[in-house]
Amino acid sequence: MKKFVFLAGLPRTGSTVLGTLLSQHPDLATTPTSVVRGLMNHTVNLTLGQSLYYNRYDHRSELYGILRGILNGAYEGYPETVIVEKDRGWVENIDVTTFVLGDRPKIIAPVRSLPDIIASFILIAEKIGPSAKIYDEVTATGREINTWTLSRTIWEKYVCYSWRQMKAAYENYPECFHLVEYEDLVDNTQKNFEKVLRFIGVDEIPLELNNLKNPHPENDAVYGLPGLHYVRTKLSKISPPSVEVLGEECYRFWKNQNLEFWRG
Repeated sequence: MKKFVFLAGLPRTGSTVLGTLLSQHPDLATTPTSVVRGLMNHTVNLTLGQSLYYNRYDHRSELYGILRGILNGAYEGYPETVIVEKDRGWVENIDVTTFVLGDRPKIIAPVRSLPDIIASFILIAEKIGPSAKIYDEVTATGREINTWTLSRTIWEKYVCYSWRQMKAAYENYPECFHLVEYEDLVDNTQKNFEKVLRFIGVDEIPLELNNLKNPHPENDAVYGLPGLHYVRTKLSKISPPSVEVLGEECYRFWKNQNLEFWRG
């Protein structure tokens, strides 16, 4: 039986980079953004009336055998002993995942300040140009494209739902989480990588940091944001500070919302 760990942080916080780093470990199999949790969630939400065979509220129900079959079957051909399953949705129903695993799940959650997350999306849109989906989403509401309207759209459509789900999960099940601050990961990669490995429960290894390659490139065109999951060959800071991207007033507005609940 394989061991499962889940990669489920906020958007634009380094989850793809972290997955790329974890893929260097010989005992770990990492995944792209996965469809497995979606398949399991669909199964949980099937309606079969009052069938005792399929009772989502009873962890002894055969339902959980089906869910275990989906999760383990998806990776039965993998030689690695630990699967790092990537999907932000794993934070949404920790009780169900607990019944499936037989223990509380371990969730690796990259995080980052909200102004930095918003600025990162804006920089991607600027790099793509007029075809970026974020611009279409602003103009579809009849609003002018500017830093304020972009930041509001990014929060509402790209960040808020994941933020709410993770906040609720972290407040109710803090023992399930290992948080990885984006800045810490970039500034002191090896040290923070080793902390993640200890959380997972595997041996520490030295990292190769000068020739990174994402083993699971994704079709970012489906998001309307080509390059969303691109990983540079060398981990380093190249983006300008978020205050320069957003402007002082917009930056202060988002900073003053105090949305970094994990820093309390």
